[in-house]
Amino acid sequence: MDVNCWLGCGRLTKDSESSVTQKGTSMTKFRMAVNNRRNDDTLFLNVLCFGKMAESLGQHLTKGKLVSVQGKIKVDTYEDKTGATRDSICVLADEISLGPKSDNGFAGVESVTEKTVETAEATESAPF
Repeated sequence: MDVNCWLGCGRLTKDSESSVTQKGTSMTKFRMAVNNRRNDDTLFLNVLCFGKMAESLGQHLTKGKLVSVQGKIKVDTYEDKTGATRDSICVLADEISLGPKSDNGFAGVESVTEKTVETAEATESAPF
């Protein structure tokens, strides 16, 4: 059995970008830097999230923000300007946890998945 699961923690290298796909699905993308504890290597990864998770997180994903991402690795092949074949690796996020906020003293960690967004919306629309 093959399993495609990636889990990493790092900081955003710039503010996230939100858009809508051709099919009308919300999408948020960002780039994160993940440090290697064994040496000074840093891995830079593009991360994509879709749907309600993308809508709710887009405004909170800002440069320098600490995030934990769980998702699937996706590899796309493309041809660069010189004609060489290149691979582009990104993570399709299933869950994103926001790290502690340092600017207002909040010490908690907020985890957001598609399921938690749906549950929150159902609670907000309850008639009581």
